[in-house]
Amino acid sequence: MRLLLIGIVLGALLMVPKLLQQQWAQQREQASLVASIRSAPLGSGEETHIDSQRGTVVVSGSSSPLTESMVQGAIGKRSAEESGYISVWNWQGLESVTASARGLDSLHHFANSYLVGFQPFDTEALWIPLYTLAIRKEYQYDHLQYAGLADIWQTSRQAYYQKRGDCEDHAILLADWLINLGVDARVALGTYNGDGHAWVVAVVDNTEYLLEATSKRRQSNWQAMPLAALAEGYDVEFQFNRDYFWAKTTSAPTRNYRGKHWIRKSQFIRG
Repeated sequence: MRLLLIGIVLGALLMVPKLLQQQWAQQREQASLVASIRSAPLGSGEETHIDSQRGTVVVSGSSSPLTESMVQGAIGKRSAEESGYISVWNWQGLESVTASARGLDSLHHFANSYLVGFQPFDTEALWIPLYTLAIRKEYQYDHLQYAGLADIWQTSRQAYYQKRGDCEDHAILLADWLINLGVDARVALGTYNGDGHAWVVAVVDNTEYLLEATSKRRQSNWQAMPLAALAEGYDVEFQFNRDYFWAKTTSAPTRNYRGKHWIRKSQFIRG
């Protein structure tokens, strides 16, 4: 027994340098990532690229599409206060077929159009987009950033280069980046503890994860992300990605982002 214990102790001691080496390597990797993210320019360079957000929404069960010009025409008849918030649209007797919001150009665009296919850089580690947001982007309410305007959305590209943004801006960039990495990621719209909010749901290996895009915790492991089924306080109403818009068919709260209680209301055709 004594020899066995000595062997176990010696084995553990031999493993310590290896474990320390792995830890140091991970710390160096994270330090290198932090340095590269912080050194990326804010306010100059590729953020001047203007992505087209024009497109048409094909509504399931409708005989004709909903166009951006129709939406902007309807918004133009509203007061500045009324048009300052996200709008959920009904079309030809069908409810909640899509949503639009005001962009940095002061025009309303379909929600899907804000995911412009942008990723800052390629990576095989799915935790890096959220880690990058935690380091690079500050949270700030729209009315503080945009002289009292209630709700302004940034595209995914703008959200990366703009230093500040609110929950929609964080979620749009995170979802778009994950989609580029091959993840089924969606922006979720609803409430958190009763207040309007946007976050990201990502399906990996047929498992739903809820990603709080505004979190400033530097999670360096995908498995540290919470399962959607366990996330408390989130009440989702709608979801969208680059192509589709989903609405919940029941008023009952749910932590399941797929299933029969969801209906795909429309498809966004860019261009």
